[in-house]
Amino acid sequence: MKKSSIAGRTVAGVDIGGTKVTFILWSNGSMQYKLVLPYAAQSGREFSELILKGMVDLRQRATGAGTSILGTGIGCAGMVDQKRGVLRFSPNMPGVRDVALAQIVAEGTDAPAYLENDANCALFAEWASGVAVGRRNVAMFSVGTGVGGALILDGHLYVGRHGFAGEMGHIPMVDRGLLCGCGRHGCLETVGSGTGIERYVKRALARGSKSLMTIEDAASARTISVFAQNGDDLAQQAFKQAARSLGRAAGGIINILDLDMIVLGGGVAESGLLMDEMKRVAQRRSLPLLFEGIEFAMAHYRNDAGAVGAALLADQLLKGQAVYSM
Repeated sequence: MKKSSIAGRTVAGVDIGGTKVTFILWSNGSMQYKLVLPYAAQSGREFSELILKGMVDLRQRATGAGTSILGTGIGCAGMVDQKRGVLRFSPNMPGVRDVALAQIVAEGTDAPAYLENDANCALFAEWASGVAVGRRNVAMFSVGTGVGGALILDGHLYVGRHGFAGEMGHIPMVDRGLLCGCGRHGCLETVGSGTGIERYVKRALARGSKSLMTIEDAASARTISVFAQNGDDLAQQAFKQAARSLGRAAGGIINILDLDMIVLGGGVAESGLLMDEMKRVAQRRSLPLLFEGIEFAMAHYRNDAGAVGAALLADQLLKGQAVYSM
């Protein structure tokens, strides 16, 4: 990569997922370099070593381009303590608890580091540089294996008293419903996620529903989406039931917060099979005056949303800008 492409104010972004970690350098208003490392750590020590490995690579890239990393934003799924920079717990990473991620990265780069939930980072990317620029009150539903969420309220990222606000996937939806990964029953995530779509198809096939899909096909929401796009009725019904659940949840959020925009993102949402039904149900479930003028939009940033948002978050915090609601 040419020096001139990175030279300038440079920050780093890290997005920690269940199977991979994405590292980026952000400069001149765009992503200049990306590194993806597979994630297979089974302990806090292995996890820390993997993060440091990626940060060493970023630091070398920046140095080679004649610049340095001013700061790093880190997005991670799960419960994070933003104030202390500690990853408390992530359901995708067994054996990894109470890791001082911000400190580890800061010491590895000799620059400040900031930790945030990955869904919050994804929405921050949309608000700072994507589809939600200029909006004051925005909610995001990130639909993948589970359902993540985040909130921008009055032009600031809202994380709540404990730092965990925006857990859309754990809105109670079904009395005596299915067991969720959080330990409770009937959460939105059990019916409105990729996992919920897969479960719907498997149960229908087991009851003898007609479809071109097999049980093996039902192991992947991505595969189910292909059948849905090709006209398979069961596959389409699976996405429709997920969208209806998302729409009911969105309607409730609209009634509570009087939003400007709902952003829909995540790998399952990218199929294009959720938005229309979700919006229709949200309209039916929300008060007409509150729904009036609200915009529904697909996220601009896709797989890189968490890393981009983390970098932009770090950049604004380094500038001393007020990012969080008080």
